This record gives sequence, C-alpha cells and structure tokens, in this order.
Amino acid sequence: MEEYISYQQVNKFTPKELKDCPECGKPRISFGWCLECEINVMKENFPYWTSKNKEIDELIRYTQLNATQACDYLEWIPFEKFEMVKYVGKGGFSSVYSALWMEGPRWIWDDGAQEWT
Repeated sequence: MEEYISYQQVNKFTPKELKDCPECGKPRISFGWCLECEINVMKENFPYWTSKNKEIDELIRYTQLNATQACDYLEWIPFEKFEMVKYVGKGGFSSVYSALWMEGPRWIWDDGAQEWT
C-alpha cells in the first residue's frame, strides 16, 4: 500500500488559514475554518432563519451542530438571496428551478476584511 505524505510534511510553511483560530486560539481543522467557533456562530444564528417547516429546520440544525468540516452541513438560503431564477421543469412531486446564489457559500473567513470570501 502506498504511503501518503501530508501537506505539512511537503510544505514546511503552514498557510495562515491553517494556523490557530484568532477567536478561540484552537487549531483550525481546515482552511480558515475553526470547528468550535463555526458551530457556535451557527447556533447563535438559529433564531434568525427558518424554512417555515419544523422538520426541515431540525435537519438543517442537526447538520450544523454535527459538522466536522467546512462543507459538511446544510444552510437555509432564503429565496430572495437567489438571482437569475429559471424554471427547469416539473417532476412527480415538485417544480424544479435553477438559480445563482450571489453571496455563495462560506468558504474562508478573511480576518482582515472581517468577511467570508
């Protein structure tokens, strides 16, 4: 079996996005993503969004509280955050649309600009 060399073994310089979190001081688990701080931010935002469906809200919150990496959770996106909404077709149980989410996902927190990039 091949042995894999980690990124940090190959590159002696650790990017700032992988260093300790500036908020809590704990090591980030991926580029610009601190597990503990991100889960706390998501928890704090629970009262500020709803799908208006209790079961969907519970599912989204469950994925957020149990996330293990930056792309490991669901997020509720209100309809007004989409642009270029186009009807695609109708299926057995719903209509299908495509759209652009202009804000896009939360990838990396820019400490200097204090925003997601």
